[in-house]
Amino acid sequence: MNVNADTVQKLFVAFRDDPETLETIEYALMAFESYHQAIYELEIKKRLYSGGAMDADEYRDLISRLDKTRTINHNALLTHVNVLNRIAAEVKLPPFYDGIVSEERPYRREVANAVLDYVQMIIVERM
Repeated sequence: MNVNADTVQKLFVAFRDDPETLETIEYALMAFESYHQAIYELEIKKRLYSGGAMDADEYRDLISRLDKTRTINHNALLTHVNVLNRIAAEVKLPPFYDGIVSEERPYRREVANAVLDYVQMIIVERM
């Protein structure tokens, strides 16, 4: 399953005169980077620990907190994908994400991976 980048572009056009909906769309898209950042920070701290740069007690406390932040951002990502899908449906566009959006495994990871691929595409194809 993939994210439909064309739907995002068409949403910008369809709601160009509706600042409230545009703000909702932008907020959802920006939340995806928050999830990406939470993953990245967690993974960097794990690497610091494995390199001996952090003691075990500090590591346990920090990783627990960072993992909770990552989970919160992941759940927010799922909510925002649903929001984008609903907005797209309002104007009869294909869904932003055409797979199953669920907190259940393996779906939660599949959605997240598709969104992370979209974030990566935005970075690679930056204007």
